[in-house]
Amino acid sequence: MLHATTTAPRLVGVPAADIDAVWPLVEPLIADACRRGGGKDAPADVRRALRERDQQLWLAWDGSVVALAVTEVVCHPRKKCCRIRICTGRDRRSWQHQLAAIEAWARAQGCAAMELIARPGWSRLLKNQAYAITHLYCEKEL
Repeated sequence: MLHATTTAPRLVGVPAADIDAVWPLVEPLIADACRRGGGKDAPADVRRALRERDQQLWLAWDGSVVALAVTEVVCHPRKKCCRIRICTGRDRRSWQHQLAAIEAWARAQGCAAMELIARPGWSRLLKNQAYAITHLYCEKEL
């Protein structure tokens, strides 16, 4: 389980068995991300996927939740990828470099690439971390 610390946030992966225990800490951030996501997910959907190990929860933790990410392994016909579905929080500069730990985990799972759909501001950060901005995802409600 998570313990308080006074140092810079550290990235921790949350085991599926611990999702219910940390849920009160992360649900507000996940709910906000779901609202910004156009109604494709509700927090209960994310919670269920985390519990069932279909997705993974990562926390930047300094005694409280500074930020979180939700990932999922996606198997395309010719390439296995790790998709960052949600990445949100505060004080980005204190934890953004730790995305490398998620990349290392993804490689260990057999993923050949990372992928994400992000708000425009992330493109500047990701470009500096060797991510190529290859597509822009746009949508229109019908």
